[in-house]
Amino acid sequence: MILFLFFKIASPYLITPREIKELNNNINFPYKFISQLEEFDDEGWEIEAIEYGVKYVDLRGDYILFEGYPDLSNSYKLTYLGIDNPEFSLFGIHVGDNMAFADSIMKENGYKRERSKWYYNYNKGKIDISFGVDRTEREDGVEETLTGFAISIRSSDWFRKGYYK
Repeated sequence: MILFLFFKIASPYLITPREIKELNNNINFPYKFISQLEEFDDEGWEIEAIEYGVKYVDLRGDYILFEGYPDLSNSYKLTYLGIDNPEFSLFGIHVGDNMAFADSIMKENGYKRERSKWYYNYNKGKIDISFGVDRTEREDGVEETLTGFAISIRSSDWFRKGYYK
């Protein structure tokens, strides 16, 4: 029983979940999800203070958040990326790609889809990925094109350190 409790409490801090490793291996971004704030080189980024972490914005408007992970603790790690740079790649998907192609790739990688009017949302474990979509009416139907990515890692807040104070 004691070993189980130790594992339950310590494992989120010591073990990177498989889904996050898979995500990090399939993006072409210089920083990896749940990497420490201290590893971040902020050259070319502007810092903005937020209530529960640190936000960096670049000149293009792309931004990243460092928040407490895995339990909204004081240890800030990369937990959010919002980007519309066409050079960015996620599982081989780029801004400007057709959403039918992007949707099939996400499903192949085990993500479950929720569709709203303007976004495609995908979930797998603690990972949430949203695709911004531009819809163009054509004679043969509607064409949907990917306009941007928003990728976030949810924290557990198991110890109630975060938004409850």
